[in-house]
Amino acid sequence: MGKTPTNLEVRFWRDPDLLGVEVRRSSYHEEAFRVHVHDAFSIGFIEQGRTTFDLEGAAHRAATGQIVFIGPHLAHACNPDPDSNMAYTMFYIDPALLLAVARELFGPDARPPRFPEPVVDDPRLVERLRALQQAIADEADRLERESLLVQALAEAITRHGEPGPAREVHSGGRDAVRAVRAYLTDHLAEKVSLDELAEAAGLSRYHLLRVFQAATGLPPHAYQNQLRVDQGKRLLAQGMPVSQAALETGFTDQSHFTRVFRQYTGATPGQYRDSGRS
Repeated sequence: MGKTPTNLEVRFWRDPDLLGVEVRRSSYHEEAFRVHVHDAFSIGFIEQGRTTFDLEGAAHRAATGQIVFIGPHLAHACNPDPDSNMAYTMFYIDPALLLAVARELFGPDARPPRFPEPVVDDPRLVERLRALQQAIADEADRLERESLLVQALAEAITRHGEPGPAREVHSGGRDAVRAVRAYLTDHLAEKVSLDELAEAAGLSRYHLLRVFQAATGLPPHAYQNQLRVDQGKRLLAQGMPVSQAALETGFTDQSHFTRVFRQYTGATPGQYRDSGRS
């Protein structure tokens, strides 16, 4: 470390369901790091402020809203520029995890990806990464966290990495979507993983996410929530207590059920249940 920074805020998340991923949110007002390396890929975005950092002999500038890519074992030090209050969110990704996604995109012979431009503008990817960080912090459903992770890594690779664009999938889409819908319906109250859905569909995780969203307009985790809310409505209409309906439909607790139910219906479970009473 360099000199002790003022007004330092640091928070880490390590998700037991997302092995090989660590998330860091930090804010710095002055120099905080000496030159260092990570074993992992560093992929993150600047929330505010700006930084100038050296990477492989070249200086790179990054400012609010931009994404930074730093490969494993590359020396760097991302300190705020003078008079800049910098805050950023960084994901440290195990190279094996990134390679696994690359092979889902390009086939089993794909090489480990690299990112030739260390700083890029990509507002869509920033929003994807922000949603992933929030889902991890909120301990959202496993399927949602896994889906957001795979989508974020795939978009990073296809838009900013090498060796190139993802191949298209033209067959089996309808059957795959039907299989995933059936699986989610049959396992409504269970913690379904993205790997389970991919196996049911006979597609890679990333291609499943693309095909399913194209067909239904929803990612699998949102479709799962819709199924759960629909079942919750049926149970509430029968007079079931809210707490029991939450458990029957696979939500972690009543507050989780209430939050999602309101998002999909505009009302709380209690309001929905009581509205049918004379």
